[in-house]
Amino acid sequence: MTTPQTGASVSKTKWIVQLVVSVLCLGNIVTLILAILGLTKADTDLETANKYYKWGWIAYGIFLVINIAAIIIYFVAMGSMVATIETY
Repeated sequence: MTTPQTGASVSKTKWIVQLVVSVLCLGNIVTLILAILGLTKADTDLETANKYYKWGWIAYGIFLVINIAAIIIYFVAMGSMVATIETY
């Protein structure tokens, strides 16, 4: 677990945290894949691994917004159906 340029040890904690969060919160497969790629690249190509880490959180945020919007749309649609059914 050393970087090729400096020989210093690379902590893989941030990729592991991203991996756990992607599995436990909303089951985001894209973030999971990017976390795994970053975790495997951390030893050989730290710059690319950090890019995977950054894009993993961006993908997580996008999917979070999409999921929240879908839930809101679902409840609004269900509320309008209930109101329509009860008026007849």
